[in-house]
Amino acid sequence: MKRYLISFCMVIVLSAGAFAQTTLQPIAEVKLTARAPITLGQLKTRVSALEKELGRKMTVEERKQTLDGLINEKLIVQAAEKDGIKIMDSEVNNYFNEYVSSQLRRQVTETDFAQLIKENTNMSLDEYMKAQNGMTLAEFKNFLRTQLTAQAYVMQKKQKELQSIASPSDDQIRSYYEVNKQSFVQPDIVQLFLVVAPKENKAGAAKKTIEDIQKKLTANIKATTEIRTKSQEKNSAYQAGELFVSKTELAAEQLGMPMEELLKIFKMKTGEVSPVIETGANYQCFVVLEKKDAKILGLSDVVEPGGNISLYEYIKKMVIMQRQNEALNNALVSVTNDLRKAENFKILQTGADFDKTLSW
Repeated sequence: MKRYLISFCMVIVLSAGAFAQTTLQPIAEVKLTARAPITLGQLKTRVSALEKELGRKMTVEERKQTLDGLINEKLIVQAAEKDGIKIMDSEVNNYFNEYVSSQLRRQVTETDFAQLIKENTNMSLDEYMKAQNGMTLAEFKNFLRTQLTAQAYVMQKKQKELQSIASPSDDQIRSYYEVNKQSFVQPDIVQLFLVVAPKENKAGAAKKTIEDIQKKLTANIKATTEIRTKSQEKNSAYQAGELFVSKTELAAEQLGMPMEELLKIFKMKTGEVSPVIETGANYQCFVVLEKKDAKILGLSDVVEPGGNISLYEYIKKMVIMQRQNEALNNALVSVTNDLRKAENFKILQTGADFDKTLSW
């Protein structure tokens, strides 16, 4: 089943800190299949997340709308559970990998991500997740499970409507490109042949491996073919392959280096070989294969260097995705409205007392 991004106030919850007695106070209750209270503390953490995003304090009315969002979230999850919808751990793990890969703009697994975090921050994945969004890895995965549960429920209830979305026409794709042409800019790009030897428990051997390869590349850049082939052998002491790097702050961050160091790479000449580089986990070197200047992409250009998806196909898929997301969100609103019956939930305060509670 395809996964689409949906929004019904399901934002990442930030850490609530110390729990005062008032944070445990129930202010609403969802009771579609079981009694599930929503506490003032839960609302405060959700409001805190939204206020951080907005950059201002929310009004009482906005906080009431946020409470409605929490109620809707619990209603739809309970409805999904009632219909026997269960999200497997493997689905959550795959979704997490997709999420991380989209952030890094390259395919990685949870293990890869944890290693990358350790190398660049010396933090565990759990510590990193907690520092970034206030949730441990387990808590964040539970958040993803909630999203997937809601998506599966809406897809089940509104399958016919969601499958009847039309693809954009050729004219619509070309019009979209003309209107948004300035946003399809490819920055300066350098293509590298990168060789990495992990230290593990053999730092000395790893260093010598890269030193030997660096000398071989310096003597003859065509040695890349032999080096790549040997890297694919069983029990190879190193990995080797091509890498496209953009001249952007994001690329520098992904590589774990200051922007000044990234700019040095772009000043290198085609065919130039780097010195041996030591990181916390490995030794490495690279050779500059090709440099490409920044440009506005045409419809026939590939979106990612080395890829095979044209900008035309990318726009087509993007427009379809936008239409699917819009249809899914509309379906979510419809399904939620059907569940918001008086017997399924209750807000425990009203009037001036309620406004006072929400005026922290």
